Amino acid sequence: MDLSSFYNQFREETSENLRILSDGLLALEQNPGLEDPTAREQLDRVFRAMHTIKGSARMLGFEAIGRLAHAMEHTLSAVREGQRRLNRSLADNLLLGGDAILELTAANLDGRPTNVDIERLIRNLDWDQSESSGTALAHIESSGELSHQDNTLSQTSRSDKKSTPVFSKLSVRPNNRQTVRVRVDRLDRLINLTGELVVGHQVLASHLNTLQMLRSLLQEQENMIRELDAELQLLRFSAVQRQSLDQNIVQLVDKGAQTIWMLEKQLEGITSHVNQQSFLLGDLEQEVMASRLLPIATVFAYLPRAVRDLAQATNKEVNLELHGEATEVDRKVLETLSDPLLHLVRNAVDHGIEAPDERTTHGKPRTGQIRVWAEAYGGEVRVCISDDGRGMDPRKLRDSAVNKGLISAEGVALRSDQEALELIFLPGFTTTQLITDISGRGVGMDVVRSSISDLGGNVLIDSELGQGTRITLLLPLTLVTTRVVLVKSAAQIFALPASGCCGATWVYPDRIHTIEGQATIEHEGRTLPLVQMAGLLGVERTSLFHNGRRAPAVILGSGQRSWGLLVDQLLDEREAVVKPLGPLFETQRHYSGAIQLGDGNLILLLNPMALAQMARGLTLGGPTVASSASSRTYHLLVTDDSFTTRELIRSILQSAGYRVTAATDGLDALEKLRMESFDLVVSDVEMPRVNGFELTTRIRQELGLSELPVIIMTSLASEAHRRQGLEAGAQAYIVKSQFDQDNLLEVIQQLLGNDLVRHS
Repeated sequence: MDLSSFYNQFREETSENLRILSDGLLALEQNPGLEDPTAREQLDRVFRAMHTIKGSARMLGFEAIGRLAHAMEHTLSAVREGQRRLNRSLADNLLLGGDAILELTAANLDGRPTNVDIERLIRNLDWDQSESSGTALAHIESSGELSHQDNTLSQTSRSDKKSTPVFSKLSVRPNNRQTVRVRVDRLDRLINLTGELVVGHQVLASHLNTLQMLRSLLQEQENMIRELDAELQLLRFSAVQRQSLDQNIVQLVDKGAQTIWMLEKQLEGITSHVNQQSFLLGDLEQEVMASRLLPIATVFAYLPRAVRDLAQATNKEVNLELHGEATEVDRKVLETLSDPLLHLVRNAVDHGIEAPDERTTHGKPRTGQIRVWAEAYGGEVRVCISDDGRGMDPRKLRDSAVNKGLISAEGVALRSDQEALELIFLPGFTTTQLITDISGRGVGMDVVRSSISDLGGNVLIDSELGQGTRITLLLPLTLVTTRVVLVKSAAQIFALPASGCCGATWVYPDRIHTIEGQATIEHEGRTLPLVQMAGLLGVERTSLFHNGRRAPAVILGSGQRSWGLLVDQLLDEREAVVKPLGPLFETQRHYSGAIQLGDGNLILLLNPMALAQMARGLTLGGPTVASSASSRTYHLLVTDDSFTTRELIRSILQSAGYRVTAATDGLDALEKLRMESFDLVVSDVEMPRVNGFELTTRIRQELGLSELPVIIMTSLASEAHRRQGLEAGAQAYIVKSQFDQDNLLEVIQQLLGNDLVRHS
């Protein structure tokens, strides 16, 4: 009998039983007393799981696995009978035995050798026994469970000699679960076919809309014929002409009425069919989606063991809490989630949780707490990993990023404390001074975000120094279909995953401000960067603000990382089936796939994370050369009470080709503005008589120069001062401590050459 068809089933069954072993041993470590019914039940489950592995391995001829499983089963039996005590050392050896069985199983099915030392593992199981009169190994050998041939078996994954099953036919056990195993590739094909049906339904719905439009046109035609008949009645014709004309019009009206009647009947039937198909497709989609869903407990199962081992290796005391294990997620999402989740939990133990003595010094319990929980929220799943450890220090993060050459000192200085937390996602970033097998290589968090982003998800981070860190993974519930937002930029249509969009807003040209070279808008009380989609993707730009009105912007990201993407049109939001782009586009990250519209056209699905990375440092309109925007020379007014600063800025601007006039303070600037016209004003804030904020306000209100660009350039760097400058009417705010000549010129070029800001 060919037993190979049972191999995959053995792998899955063994994996599940080893999970029971791991969970049970970890639980028994917390509650070792077997007089507790719960502990006794847990031990019985572990014993039965190992007994199942032993029996299945032997029936399939996996003698090496069977030997090790039998030794572990015998050890567990001794614990059940009170002959041995389940201490940490014994639990470690049993867990190592489980790891070895998992490796041996994989090697067996993959047909590869392995260096698992079975004899050593069996000896270790018996090494610390002191309670029983004889050793477990001696008992096993004397019982006849190990033959001479078994003792000389190769330590590879499979014995050269397969055992012959002692049964002639398979026995059938009643199973009330009525389940069937389906190959993953077949399930994926079923899902793809369901997606094609969804697209086909959209095509049919598009045809229905066309027929409805045709009905409206026919009704309009009928009305026009009747109006024509009324007009003809006013004209004089001969009796023969009148009779012929009336007859033709009546026939034309009748034919039109018949056509409309037939169309109405067809529309009625097609509408009913489309609606019925829509309900059926909805049910089919839900069932197919459910067939892919697995409880997230399958991923959570590996975390307790990982936390236990790492806490032991780092001499820390850590308690792990898991919640929401029953939350169901798409199988492919779980496959991708496994490694990032394990990495985040290991980071929480290694980087987050302090040593027991350090925690005591800071008034914390010696045992650190890590909580991992999952919950379904709308069309997405949120997985949170939090700890009560030391938290992240934004200053240290900045220093580490600069020291490793990942970002310039000027660039990192512009980041707020919340934005500084995002530095951990830079490739190569680490704050660990010593490289170990646990951490310090600078590989990990960038891969975590990349993996989650590839699923159409997002990673959020929040940390408070001394209190702990929380990382939230936002994941799609299913990958069968994706909710997308369709937008238009220039003449092209693109799609954005709805999960990456947190809103939309209208952008008015007179409400765009520039802060340190970046165009910004105010949205829900926050100042957000604004980037034009056409410039970001390199497609032909169009005039966004028709007649100076407004243009839509999609708000991407979340929290402190939100930003606005300026587009030509917001078209629609719908469910779509995402198609992969194929091996030719595997390396690019700007697009996550393609979707097919109801009319058959394919459009690209954008990757919001890649867009955000592209958008950093870009301005709304992009830099333009001062002399290219106009043939004339722009006249600028520089206002600063410091002679050195005033002359430095004057020299920079004159070298760039501008005509510059200097003012010693705000009052001097107002007098010059009354005497001649200027194209732009650069002003300090802290000046005698009239400061920069007052100057800007008086330029707007007293002089009525509402369109004159004003750049505030000051040493005042707080958010409150920035907001005060914008409220006064300035279009840009540059901090002197972060002054960069190119940055100043770029801002000026943008304000002078970009009609989005001035005359749109």
